[in-house]
Amino acid sequence: MNITQYLEKSYTAFHAVENAKNMLEEKGFRALDLGKKQSLKKGDKFYVIKNGSALIAFSIGDLTNYAFNIAESHTDSPALKVKGSLLTDSAEGKRINAERYGGLILHSMLDIPLKIAGRIICKSEKGISALNYASDFCVNIPSVAIHHQPEVNDKLSLNVQVDMQPLLGGSDKELYPLLSSKEIIDADLYCVPAHAPAFCGRNNEFLVSPRIDNLTSAFSSIQAIINANPKGIAVACLFDNEEIGSGTKQGACSSFLKDVLCYINSAMGFGEIEFLSALQNGFALSIDNGHAVHPAHPEKSDVAQKVYLNKGIVIKHHTNYSTDGLSSALIKAMLDKAEICYQDYYNRSDLRCGGTLGLITSSQLAIKACDIGLAQLAMHSATETVGAEDINRMTQCVTAFFQTSFVEVDGGVELR
Repeated sequence: MNITQYLEKSYTAFHAVENAKNMLEEKGFRALDLGKKQSLKKGDKFYVIKNGSALIAFSIGDLTNYAFNIAESHTDSPALKVKGSLLTDSAEGKRINAERYGGLILHSMLDIPLKIAGRIICKSEKGISALNYASDFCVNIPSVAIHHQPEVNDKLSLNVQVDMQPLLGGSDKELYPLLSSKEIIDADLYCVPAHAPAFCGRNNEFLVSPRIDNLTSAFSSIQAIINANPKGIAVACLFDNEEIGSGTKQGACSSFLKDVLCYINSAMGFGEIEFLSALQNGFALSIDNGHAVHPAHPEKSDVAQKVYLNKGIVIKHHTNYSTDGLSSALIKAMLDKAEICYQDYYNRSDLRCGGTLGLITSSQLAIKACDIGLAQLAMHSATETVGAEDINRMTQCVTAFFQTSFVEVDGGVELR
Protein backbone atom coordinates (compact mmCIF):
# COMPACT_ATOMS: atom_id res chain seq x y z
CA MET A 1 0.00 0.00 0.00
CA ASN A 2 1.42 3.39 -0.98
CA ILE A 3 0.76 6.77 0.61
CA THR A 4 -2.10 7.78 -1.68
CA GLN A 5 -3.87 4.46 -1.13
CA TYR A 6 -3.40 4.77 2.61
CA LEU A 7 -4.80 8.31 2.67
CA GLU A 8 -7.75 7.45 0.46
CA LYS A 9 -8.80 4.23 2.21
CA SER A 10 -8.13 5.24 5.82
CA TYR A 11 -11.41 7.11 6.21
CA THR A 12 -11.32 7.01 10.00
CA ALA A 13 -8.95 5.96 12.79
CA PHE A 14 -10.45 2.47 12.64
CA HIS A 15 -9.56 2.12 8.96
CA ALA A 16 -6.11 3.66 9.48
CA VAL A 17 -5.31 1.01 12.08
CA GLU A 18 -6.73 -1.83 9.99
CA ASN A 19 -4.65 -0.77 6.99
CA ALA A 20 -1.53 -0.38 9.15
CA LYS A 21 -2.11 -3.83 10.62
CA ASN A 22 -2.35 -5.34 7.14
CA MET A 23 0.90 -3.64 6.09
CA LEU A 24 2.66 -4.99 9.19
CA GLU A 25 1.35 -8.52 8.83
CA GLU A 26 2.54 -8.67 5.23
CA LYS A 27 6.06 -8.08 6.57
CA GLY A 28 5.97 -10.65 9.35
CA PHE A 29 4.63 -8.70 12.34
CA ARG A 30 2.28 -10.68 14.58
CA ALA A 31 -0.49 -9.72 16.99
CA LEU A 32 0.45 -9.68 20.68
CA ASP A 33 -1.95 -10.27 23.56
CA LEU A 34 -0.85 -8.22 26.60
CA GLY A 35 -2.93 -10.51 28.81
CA LYS A 36 -0.80 -13.57 28.06
CA LYS A 37 2.77 -14.24 29.17
CA GLN A 38 5.30 -14.60 26.42
CA SER A 39 9.08 -14.48 26.04
CA LEU A 40 10.55 -11.97 23.61
CA LYS A 41 13.94 -11.97 21.91
CA LYS A 42 16.02 -10.28 19.23
CA GLY A 43 14.26 -10.23 15.87
CA ASP A 44 10.72 -10.42 17.25
CA LYS A 45 8.19 -8.11 15.62
CA PHE A 46 4.74 -7.59 17.10
CA TYR A 47 1.84 -5.18 17.20
CA VAL A 48 -0.92 -4.45 19.73
CA ILE A 49 -4.28 -2.82 18.92
CA LYS A 50 -6.39 -0.87 21.39
CA ASN A 51 -10.11 -0.26 20.75
CA GLY A 52 -9.64 -0.85 17.01
CA SER A 53 -8.38 2.72 16.52
CA ALA A 54 -4.89 2.80 18.10
CA LEU A 55 -1.89 0.58 17.36
CA ILE A 56 1.59 0.08 18.78
CA ALA A 57 4.13 -1.94 16.77
CA PHE A 58 7.60 -2.85 17.95
CA SER A 59 10.69 -4.50 16.52
CA ILE A 60 13.48 -5.86 18.73
CA GLY A 61 16.96 -5.13 17.43
CA ASP A 62 20.35 -6.58 18.32
CA LEU A 63 20.35 -4.69 21.66
CA THR A 64 23.78 -3.11 21.24
CA ASN A 65 21.95 -0.45 23.22
CA TYR A 66 18.87 -1.42 25.22
CA ALA A 67 16.66 1.61 24.76
CA PHE A 68 13.22 2.50 23.47
CA ASN A 69 13.16 4.60 20.30
CA ILE A 70 9.53 5.69 20.07
CA ALA A 71 7.93 7.32 17.02
CA GLU A 72 4.39 8.49 17.71
CA SER A 73 1.64 9.88 15.53
CA HIS A 74 -2.15 9.85 15.54
CA THR A 75 -4.85 8.19 13.46
CA ASP A 76 -7.77 10.61 13.85
CA SER A 77 -8.55 13.69 11.75
CA PRO A 78 -11.16 16.45 12.19
CA ALA A 79 -14.54 15.41 10.81
CA LEU A 80 -18.27 15.47 11.47
CA LYS A 81 -19.33 12.82 14.00
CA VAL A 82 -22.71 11.17 13.50
CA LYS A 83 -25.08 11.51 16.48
CA GLY A 84 -26.95 8.20 16.73
CA SER A 85 -29.33 6.65 14.23
CA LEU A 86 -32.29 9.04 14.12
CA LEU A 87 -32.44 11.28 11.05
CA THR A 88 -33.80 14.81 10.81
CA ASP A 89 -36.26 16.24 8.30
CA SER A 90 -35.60 18.72 5.51
CA ALA A 91 -37.37 19.89 2.38
CA GLU A 92 -35.13 17.64 0.25
CA GLY A 93 -35.32 14.52 2.41
CA LYS A 94 -33.58 13.32 5.53
CA ARG A 95 -30.40 14.79 6.96
CA ILE A 96 -27.81 13.15 9.20
CA ASN A 97 -27.58 14.61 12.68
CA ALA A 98 -23.89 15.40 13.21
CA GLU A 99 -21.53 17.34 15.46
CA ARG A 100 -18.02 18.64 14.98
CA TYR A 101 -15.12 16.35 15.89
CA GLY A 102 -11.89 18.25 16.44
CA GLY A 103 -10.89 21.63 15.03
CA LEU A 104 -12.50 21.18 11.63
CA ILE A 105 -12.57 24.06 9.12
CA LEU A 106 -16.32 23.88 8.61
CA HIS A 107 -16.66 25.54 5.21
CA SER A 108 -14.19 23.07 3.69
CA MET A 109 -16.82 20.32 4.10
CA LEU A 110 -19.45 22.08 2.02
CA ASP A 111 -20.35 20.83 -1.48
CA ILE A 112 -17.96 17.87 -1.52
CA PRO A 113 -18.74 14.13 -1.48
CA LEU A 114 -18.68 12.63 2.00
CA LYS A 115 -18.70 9.01 3.07
CA ILE A 116 -20.25 7.65 6.24
CA ALA A 117 -17.45 5.66 7.84
CA GLY A 118 -16.22 4.30 11.13
CA ARG A 119 -17.24 1.33 13.25
CA ILE A 120 -20.60 -0.41 13.67
CA ILE A 121 -21.43 -2.57 16.69
CA CYS A 122 -23.73 -5.44 15.73
CA LYS A 123 -25.49 -8.30 17.47
CA SER A 124 -23.79 -11.67 17.11
CA GLU A 125 -24.55 -15.20 18.25
CA LYS A 126 -22.47 -14.81 21.41
CA GLY A 127 -22.90 -11.11 22.11
CA ILE A 128 -21.71 -8.27 19.93
CA SER A 129 -19.16 -7.77 17.16
CA ALA A 130 -17.38 -4.62 16.02
CA LEU A 131 -16.97 -4.13 12.28
CA ASN A 132 -15.27 -1.38 10.33
CA TYR A 133 -17.64 0.30 7.93
CA ALA A 134 -17.56 2.67 4.96
CA SER A 135 -20.69 3.46 2.97
CA ASP A 136 -20.89 2.54 -0.72
CA PHE A 137 -22.69 5.83 -1.32
CA CYS A 138 -21.87 9.46 -0.63
CA VAL A 139 -23.72 12.32 1.02
CA ASN A 140 -23.04 16.05 0.89
CA ILE A 141 -23.73 19.36 2.59
CA PRO A 142 -25.07 21.90 0.06
CA SER A 143 -24.04 25.47 0.71
CA VAL A 144 -26.48 28.38 0.44
CA ALA A 145 -26.46 30.03 -3.00
CA ILE A 146 -24.81 33.44 -3.26
CA HIS A 147 -28.16 34.88 -4.42
CA HIS A 148 -29.57 34.08 -0.97
CA GLN A 149 -26.59 35.38 1.00
CA PRO A 150 -24.84 38.06 -1.09
CA GLU A 151 -22.53 38.91 1.79
CA VAL A 152 -21.08 35.39 1.87
CA ASN A 153 -17.79 36.31 0.18
CA ASP A 154 -17.14 38.97 2.81
CA LYS A 155 -18.33 37.10 5.88
CA LEU A 156 -19.27 33.45 6.36
CA SER A 157 -20.76 32.23 9.61
CA LEU A 158 -21.74 28.58 9.93
CA ASN A 159 -23.79 26.96 12.68
CA VAL A 160 -22.90 23.28 13.05
CA GLN A 161 -26.43 22.19 13.98
CA VAL A 162 -28.07 24.24 11.21
CA ASP A 163 -25.60 24.42 8.34
CA MET A 164 -23.42 21.32 8.67
CA GLN A 165 -25.89 18.43 8.61
CA PRO A 166 -25.20 16.11 5.62
CA LEU A 167 -28.08 15.56 3.18
CA LEU A 168 -28.97 11.87 2.96
CA GLY A 169 -32.31 12.10 1.15
CA GLY A 170 -35.16 9.62 1.28
CA SER A 171 -37.80 9.28 3.95
CA ASP A 172 -36.38 6.67 6.32
CA LYS A 173 -36.48 7.55 10.00
CA GLU A 174 -33.23 5.86 11.02
CA LEU A 175 -29.73 5.63 9.57
CA TYR A 176 -28.47 2.31 10.94
CA PRO A 177 -30.88 0.01 9.01
CA LEU A 178 -29.67 1.64 5.77
CA LEU A 179 -26.04 0.74 6.44
CA SER A 180 -26.13 -3.01 7.07
CA SER A 181 -28.41 -6.02 7.03
CA LYS A 182 -27.00 -6.84 10.48
CA GLU A 183 -28.73 -5.43 13.55
CA ILE A 184 -26.64 -2.41 14.57
CA ILE A 185 -26.84 -1.75 18.31
CA ASP A 186 -24.65 1.35 18.25
CA ALA A 187 -21.81 2.85 16.23
CA ASP A 188 -18.87 5.25 16.04
CA LEU A 189 -19.52 6.89 12.68
CA TYR A 190 -18.26 10.00 10.94
CA CYS A 191 -18.93 11.90 7.75
CA VAL A 192 -15.54 12.21 6.08
CA PRO A 193 -14.21 13.53 2.74
CA ALA A 194 -14.55 10.86 0.07
CA HIS A 195 -12.42 12.24 -2.76
CA ALA A 196 -9.12 10.67 -3.76
CA PRO A 197 -5.67 12.21 -3.21
CA ALA A 198 -4.15 14.05 -6.16
CA PHE A 199 -0.73 15.35 -7.09
CA CYS A 200 -0.94 19.01 -8.09
CA GLY A 201 1.42 21.72 -9.34
CA ARG A 202 3.33 22.12 -12.58
CA ASN A 203 5.65 19.25 -11.69
CA ASN A 204 3.28 17.32 -9.41
CA GLU A 205 5.23 18.71 -6.48
CA PHE A 206 2.25 18.95 -4.12
CA LEU A 207 0.16 16.14 -2.65
CA VAL A 208 -3.40 17.29 -2.02
CA SER A 209 -5.60 14.97 0.03
CA PRO A 210 -7.91 14.51 2.99
CA ARG A 211 -6.32 13.38 6.26
CA ILE A 212 -2.74 14.47 5.52
CA ASP A 213 -2.72 15.53 9.18
CA ASN A 214 -1.74 13.07 10.51
CA LEU A 215 -1.84 9.96 8.35
CA THR A 216 1.33 10.95 6.49
CA SER A 217 3.12 10.56 9.84
CA ALA A 218 1.37 7.27 10.64
CA PHE A 219 2.25 5.87 7.22
CA SER A 220 5.89 6.93 7.51
CA SER A 221 6.15 5.35 10.97
CA ILE A 222 4.76 2.02 9.77
CA GLN A 223 7.00 2.00 6.69
CA ALA A 224 10.01 2.84 8.85
CA ILE A 225 9.47 0.09 11.43
CA ILE A 226 9.05 -2.39 8.58
CA ASN A 227 12.29 -1.28 6.91
CA ALA A 228 14.52 -0.52 9.90
CA ASN A 229 17.23 -2.63 11.49
CA PRO A 230 17.01 -1.22 15.02
CA LYS A 231 19.86 -1.28 17.52
CA GLY A 232 17.46 -1.20 20.45
CA ILE A 233 13.65 -1.46 20.58
CA ALA A 234 11.90 0.39 17.77
CA VAL A 235 8.36 1.39 18.71
CA ALA A 236 5.77 2.92 16.37
CA CYS A 237 2.74 4.35 18.17
CA LEU A 238 -0.43 5.29 16.32
CA PHE A 239 -2.67 6.89 18.95
CA ASP A 240 -6.30 7.91 18.52
CA ASN A 241 -8.16 11.04 19.68
CA GLU A 242 -5.30 13.54 19.50
CA GLU A 243 -7.68 15.99 17.84
CA ILE A 244 -9.86 16.05 20.98
CA GLY A 245 -7.15 16.02 23.64
CA SER A 246 -5.88 12.39 23.79
CA GLY A 247 -7.76 11.69 27.02
CA THR A 248 -9.13 8.25 26.13
CA LYS A 249 -8.00 4.65 26.73
CA GLN A 250 -6.66 4.64 23.15
CA GLY A 251 -5.16 8.13 23.38
CA ALA A 252 -1.66 9.26 24.33
CA CYS A 253 -2.79 10.27 27.84
CA SER A 254 -3.65 6.66 28.63
CA SER A 255 -1.35 3.94 29.99
CA PHE A 256 -1.33 2.14 26.61
CA LEU A 257 2.26 2.96 25.65
CA LYS A 258 3.71 2.39 29.11
CA ASP A 259 1.83 -0.91 29.39
CA VAL A 260 3.40 -2.15 26.15
CA LEU A 261 6.89 -0.98 27.14
CA CYS A 262 6.60 -2.68 30.54
CA TYR A 263 5.43 -5.88 28.86
CA ILE A 264 8.42 -5.85 26.48
CA ASN A 265 10.83 -5.26 29.35
CA SER A 266 9.37 -8.09 31.45
CA ALA A 267 9.05 -10.53 28.53
CA MET A 268 12.75 -10.04 27.78
CA GLY A 269 13.65 -10.97 31.33
CA PHE A 270 14.64 -7.49 32.46
CA GLY A 271 13.76 -5.75 35.72
CA GLU A 272 12.93 -2.24 36.89
CA ILE A 273 16.49 -0.90 36.69
CA GLU A 274 16.89 -2.04 33.09
CA PHE A 275 13.53 -0.45 32.27
CA LEU A 276 14.60 2.89 33.72
CA SER A 277 17.89 2.66 31.79
CA ALA A 278 16.00 1.93 28.55
CA LEU A 279 13.98 5.10 29.10
CA GLN A 280 17.01 7.15 30.08
CA ASN A 281 18.80 6.18 26.88
CA GLY A 282 15.59 6.25 24.86
CA PHE A 283 14.00 8.93 22.75
CA ALA A 284 10.44 9.85 21.76
CA LEU A 285 9.83 11.40 18.36
CA SER A 286 6.44 13.11 18.20
CA ILE A 287 5.50 13.35 14.53
CA ASP A 288 2.76 15.79 13.56
CA ASN A 289 2.77 18.40 10.84
CA GLY A 290 3.56 22.13 11.00
CA HIS A 291 2.38 25.19 9.10
CA ALA A 292 4.19 26.07 5.89
CA VAL A 293 4.32 29.70 4.74
CA HIS A 294 0.97 30.37 3.09
CA PRO A 295 1.21 31.73 -0.47
CA ALA A 296 -1.52 34.31 0.17
CA HIS A 297 -0.73 35.09 3.81
CA PRO A 298 3.00 34.93 4.58
CA GLU A 299 2.34 37.30 7.50
CA LYS A 300 0.81 34.37 9.41
CA SER A 301 4.27 32.82 9.79
CA ASP A 302 7.01 33.85 12.16
CA VAL A 303 8.79 37.03 11.11
CA ALA A 304 12.18 35.29 10.93
CA GLN A 305 11.84 31.49 11.09
CA LYS A 306 9.78 30.12 8.20
CA VAL A 307 9.24 26.62 6.78
CA TYR A 308 8.30 25.65 3.24
CA LEU A 309 6.82 22.71 1.34
CA ASN A 310 9.41 20.30 -0.06
CA LYS A 311 12.24 21.82 1.99
CA GLY A 312 12.66 18.96 4.43
CA ILE A 313 11.74 17.71 7.89
CA VAL A 314 10.29 20.37 10.20
CA ILE A 315 11.69 20.52 13.74
CA LYS A 316 9.00 22.21 15.81
CA HIS A 317 9.85 24.67 18.61
CA HIS A 318 7.27 26.08 21.04
CA THR A 319 6.32 25.83 24.69
CA ASN A 320 3.48 23.53 23.56
CA TYR A 321 6.02 21.09 22.10
CA SER A 322 8.45 18.69 23.76
CA THR A 323 11.43 19.97 21.76
CA ASP A 324 14.29 21.52 23.72
CA GLY A 325 17.77 22.55 22.65
CA LEU A 326 19.28 19.14 23.38
CA SER A 327 16.63 17.03 21.67
CA SER A 328 16.60 19.34 18.64
CA ALA A 329 20.38 19.17 18.34
CA LEU A 330 20.34 15.36 18.54
CA ILE A 331 17.76 15.05 15.77
CA LYS A 332 19.65 17.53 13.62
CA ALA A 333 22.85 15.52 14.09
CA MET A 334 21.00 12.36 13.13
CA LEU A 335 19.50 14.01 10.03
CA ASP A 336 22.87 15.43 9.01
CA LYS A 337 24.40 11.97 9.23
CA ALA A 338 21.58 10.53 7.10
CA GLU A 339 21.84 13.47 4.65
CA ILE A 340 18.20 14.44 5.14
CA CYS A 341 17.41 18.15 4.90
CA TYR A 342 15.48 19.87 7.69
CA GLN A 343 14.13 23.26 8.79
CA ASP A 344 13.21 24.87 12.11
CA TYR A 345 9.63 25.91 12.81
CA TYR A 346 8.66 28.63 15.27
CA ASN A 347 5.12 29.90 15.67
CA ARG A 348 4.35 33.58 15.13
CA SER A 349 4.37 34.97 18.68
CA ASP A 350 0.91 36.59 18.56
CA LEU A 351 -0.93 33.52 17.19
CA ARG A 352 -2.11 30.44 19.09
CA CYS A 353 -0.17 27.22 18.69
CA GLY A 354 -1.60 23.72 18.80
CA GLY A 355 -0.28 20.92 20.96
CA THR A 356 0.90 17.42 20.07
CA LEU A 357 1.75 14.08 21.63
CA GLY A 358 5.33 14.90 22.60
CA LEU A 359 4.69 16.68 25.89
CA ILE A 360 2.35 13.92 27.03
CA THR A 361 4.84 11.12 26.43
CA SER A 362 7.90 13.00 27.68
CA SER A 363 6.13 13.82 30.96
CA GLN A 364 4.73 10.30 31.44
CA LEU A 365 8.03 8.51 30.74
CA ALA A 366 10.58 11.22 31.60
CA ILE A 367 12.21 10.52 28.24
CA LYS A 368 14.05 12.76 25.78
CA ALA A 369 11.61 13.99 23.17
CA CYS A 370 11.37 16.14 20.07
CA ASP A 371 8.43 17.29 17.95
CA ILE A 372 8.87 17.05 14.19
CA GLY A 373 6.62 16.90 11.14
CA LEU A 374 6.11 17.94 7.56
CA ALA A 375 5.38 21.45 6.36
CA GLN A 376 1.78 21.58 5.18
CA LEU A 377 -0.97 23.99 4.17
CA ALA A 378 -4.69 24.08 5.02
CA MET A 379 -4.33 22.14 8.26
CA HIS A 380 -7.70 20.77 9.49
CA SER A 381 -9.35 21.40 6.14
CA ALA A 382 -11.26 18.65 4.35
CA THR A 383 -8.41 18.80 1.81
CA GLU A 384 -4.85 19.54 2.92
CA THR A 385 -1.60 20.12 1.03
CA VAL A 386 1.92 18.81 1.63
CA GLY A 387 5.14 18.65 -0.39
CA ALA A 388 5.35 15.40 -2.37
CA GLU A 389 9.12 15.10 -1.84
CA ASP A 390 8.78 15.43 1.91
CA ILE A 391 6.76 12.20 2.26
CA ASN A 392 9.76 10.00 1.45
CA ARG A 393 12.00 12.19 3.58
CA MET A 394 9.87 11.49 6.63
CA THR A 395 10.03 7.74 6.08
CA GLN A 396 13.81 8.03 5.76
CA CYS A 397 13.93 10.18 8.90
CA VAL A 398 11.99 7.71 11.06
CA THR A 399 13.99 4.79 9.67
CA ALA A 400 17.24 6.56 10.60
CA PHE A 401 15.78 7.32 14.03
CA PHE A 402 15.01 3.64 14.69
CA GLN A 403 18.57 2.75 13.66
CA THR A 404 20.25 5.31 15.95
CA SER A 405 21.22 4.89 19.59
CA PHE A 406 21.13 7.97 21.83
CA VAL A 407 23.36 6.99 24.74
CA GLU A 408 23.75 9.28 27.74
CA VAL A 409 27.39 9.77 28.75
CA ASP A 410 29.09 12.18 31.10
CA GLY A 411 28.56 15.65 29.73
CA GLY A 412 26.23 14.77 26.87
CA VAL A 413 24.66 12.21 24.57
CA GLU A 414 26.39 10.04 21.99
CA LEU A 415 24.79 9.01 18.69
CA ARG A 416 25.77 5.47 17.80
